[in-house]
Amino acid sequence: MVIIISRIFILVAIFAMCSCEKLAGPESRELAGGYRLKRVRGSNNYALILPHGTGGMIVDEIGWREPLIVARGSGSQYWEVINTARAEHTRVSDETVKSDPNYKAVEINTADKAWAELKPDSRIW
Repeated sequence: MVIIISRIFILVAIFAMCSCEKLAGPESRELAGGYRLKRVRGSNNYALILPHGTGGMIVDEIGWREPLIVARGSGSQYWEVINTARAEHTRVSDETVKSDPNYKAVEINTADKAWAELKPDSRIW
């Protein structure tokens, strides 16, 4: 009887540990093309993670419109533009983001607002 109770307790403990991550939500959410927005543990920051990467650039602002992801790193005066269709990275000025019609069409939000818009289990395109 003790063995049965022990096994049940172990199974319940394993199930509870596996469920905790689902209740808390994943620590990263996919944008597109393998690019992800990841919540940085122990802070209110978010990082833009490259495909197959584990670390990335801390971002203050980010936006997307297929096929572009536009993000500004913490403390930077430049924007990182990623064309997910071509896997191209470009660095552009604030003036370019405001004047170029392709970039003006991208709605830019704070990283925490962007995080709230992303779904934990699906990419945006």
